[in-house]
Amino acid sequence: MWKPFYVWRTKIRAKKICLAKQSLQKYLFILSPSLSSALMDIRKMCCQITETGFCHMKKQHTYTLQEFQDTKIKQLQEASKDLEKFHELVKEVTVCACGHYRLETEACPDGEKKIVSEINMFFFSSRIIHLIRLIDCLVATTLHSSVVNTVAEMLTLLQVQAGQTPSDAIIQSWSHDSTAAEKEMKKFADSEALHFHPVFMSELMLDTNSLTYKPSEENFQDAVADFIERFKNMVMSVKALSTDPVFDSVIRPEGDKKVVKKDENAHPLEDILKNDGHLKSITNSIQELLWFAFAAAEVYSNTFERFQLVYRENESLDLDALHKQDHDVAFFEKALTLYPSQHEEATRIQQERRLGLLLVDTRQLKEKLQSSSLRCLNVINHMLTQLAKRKVDTIMAEVSEAEVKLGLHRSTTAELADFLTFLDEIENSIGELKKEQETVSKMYNLINVHAVPTPLEDVVRFATLETFIDSLERITADAVEEKDSTMQRFCSSLQMDIKELNNEDMKIRLKLLDPQILDIDANSSHVRQQLREIQVSIEDLKSKASCCVSYQRNFKMEVTTFESLEQLMSMFKLTQLLWDSLEQWDCLQSGWQQSTLEQLDMEQFTSQVNKYSKCISQLEEGLPPNSSVPCLKEKVEVMMHRLPVITDLHNPHMKPKHWKTLKSLVGTSLNVNELTIAALEELNIFQYAKEIHEVSEQAPGEVSVETIISKVEDLWKNTEFTVLPHGDSKDAFILGGTEDIQALLDDSIINVGTVASSCYVAPIKWRVNELLRQLTLFNQTLDEWLTCQRNWLSLESMFMAPDIQRQLPTESDMFLKVDNSWKKLMAKVKRMPNAFDAATQSGLLETLQENNTLLNEIQKCLEAYLESKRVMDQ
Repeated sequence: MWKPFYVWRTKIRAKKICLAKQSLQKYLFILSPSLSSALMDIRKMCCQITETGFCHMKKQHTYTLQEFQDTKIKQLQEASKDLEKFHELVKEVTVCACGHYRLETEACPDGEKKIVSEINMFFFSSRIIHLIRLIDCLVATTLHSSVVNTVAEMLTLLQVQAGQTPSDAIIQSWSHDSTAAEKEMKKFADSEALHFHPVFMSELMLDTNSLTYKPSEENFQDAVADFIERFKNMVMSVKALSTDPVFDSVIRPEGDKKVVKKDENAHPLEDILKNDGHLKSITNSIQELLWFAFAAAEVYSNTFERFQLVYRENESLDLDALHKQDHDVAFFEKALTLYPSQHEEATRIQQERRLGLLLVDTRQLKEKLQSSSLRCLNVINHMLTQLAKRKVDTIMAEVSEAEVKLGLHRSTTAELADFLTFLDEIENSIGELKKEQETVSKMYNLINVHAVPTPLEDVVRFATLETFIDSLERITADAVEEKDSTMQRFCSSLQMDIKELNNEDMKIRLKLLDPQILDIDANSSHVRQQLREIQVSIEDLKSKASCCVSYQRNFKMEVTTFESLEQLMSMFKLTQLLWDSLEQWDCLQSGWQQSTLEQLDMEQFTSQVNKYSKCISQLEEGLPPNSSVPCLKEKVEVMMHRLPVITDLHNPHMKPKHWKTLKSLVGTSLNVNELTIAALEELNIFQYAKEIHEVSEQAPGEVSVETIISKVEDLWKNTEFTVLPHGDSKDAFILGGTEDIQALLDDSIINVGTVASSCYVAPIKWRVNELLRQLTLFNQTLDEWLTCQRNWLSLESMFMAPDIQRQLPTESDMFLKVDNSWKKLMAKVKRMPNAFDAATQSGLLETLQENNTLLNEIQKCLEAYLESKRVMDQ
């Protein structure tokens, strides 16, 4: 049985192998003679593209961001051209291969041509489409690999360089210990790190507010992402062959009416790139490496924070204000130590630092720090040299001036006094000059130690400073030895000046006592001229006397009093006052004569008259007998006698009735709006001084009395009773507290009574008497009112009881009468609560008195009834 099975199995197997060979021969493109060479060529080109790659990065080169972007754009442009050539070659090879494959397919026996043309053309077109799709897949795979390889190449380069990033501890050590940092850097330099170059370079920028990187991490991230996106767009710009219209004639020969559907979305590259997790991972890794690089850079920038603070302080320094301030040696010593040390530290800053894949450029920071410290140092140097020069010039000027003063010839009292005073001053100031010299010496020592640029002439001038001071010290010592003899000469000269001053005093006194000066008939302008000349002489004499006194006090001598000079000055002031008063009085009197009484400022008028009256007393006491003072006195006394009459007529309290009274007294009408002092003189009004004073005096008293009465009347217009409800009844009321009204009433009665007894009450006597009568009536009525209220309240509750009403019918009727009267009265007061009007109404007092009489009788009857009831109960 096994042999037939073996034969059957062998035939079946051979047949299947033959069918498989025929199927592979029919469907496998690589076995087609016309397509195999084309596919191999295309595959070779794809391998070359993959191996060669695009957009390579130099391993031994450091890119700036701009250089990186420019390089990548240029590489992308070149790659785009290469891809275009590659695409054209692939398309050309594919078109040729399709043509050969078609010829190969059509090469059939003659008898079968028509059958092949009609039956197999659709199969041929379908095979060509699959071939084009295969080539598109090869190209897409190649382009995808190029993208991945390019990005992976960048990642590899960045990873290698990132691996050489110093640790945070090493970076931080660069700012703490320069020696340790140099050793660490030397160790780092000997390592493998320096065989590599950082990929990117960023500049550390310094300003007063912050330390920043330019370009920043964000700029690099954007640039790398932009490059990758551009690369993707570039490879996706390569069109798929399946969408190329060139292959339409190949897929559907001329005359073929059958349609073979092409795949319009045959280009898979966009979806491949979009869904490639590996590519995304590579891109994220690049972003993380850039973040890691700038994190290290941030640690490095933190090491410059102290430099940033120094730079901020230097830039915020107001150099103009610094110039205007005074500074001591300690300030310059500190500044000349500080700014050079800042400049030295800035100089030691390395211009470049390798932080793995990032090269940090600190040139701008270094230059700013150096220029900032140099700027401040130059200002300090200039200030120091200028201040030292000014101090030297000041000291030498003082020394020269002192030598000149000590060497001058001295003859007058002032010159001798100035010399002695200056000698005391220079003895004390030599020590100050030496201290200033020491200060200047310290400044020039700083200049030498710190090599501050200084003009040669300033240094030479400083070198002679000590010689100048020593010379002054010798001259001063010689002058001190001669001080006693100089003092004797000064005392003699001062006594001669005092004697001469007394002689001049006598001459001026004789001029001042000239009878013409005090003569009332003398020429005023001539007298004024003489007084001006005398005043100049007195001022000069006063100045000389003051100098003599100041000399005596300064040199601890007995002070001369110059009493004669003081008397002379007093006499001159009185003489000047006399002539000033004569002229001013005439001017004032002329103005008063023309002014009406209404226009006169009585306060000022009275003050001026009193002032001149006092002046006359001073003139009579201080001046010798003369004709001018009596003349002035007569004029002032005339006005003093008229002053009371003018004051009385100017009384603001005068009313028409008073002016009418005055008219009857003087025989003429007086009007303050028209009357002047001159008119009063013409009318001989001043002879009625006593009568006018009596009328004027009466007016204020009458106004005062009337004011008091008006106040009392106004007070009662606004004073009201306090009316309170009684019990639960709506028509029963009682008076509230009346203590304030009673106190006010008592005060009013006293005030009105006082006014009634006044001598000024006559014009309003009827009004006062009426008011006093009403107040008295008010007082009596209020007493009866309160008595009635008190009794009514005590009986009201009893007579409301039915038992009392039955037992005492007569008394109940009497109480009912009082109750009705009371409620009627209080209802009226409730409506009109004015206290004065209510208490003074006609007939109220009699009504209340009658009610009180009835209530007293009721009270007695009630007490008798209660007593009898108490006896019966016992």
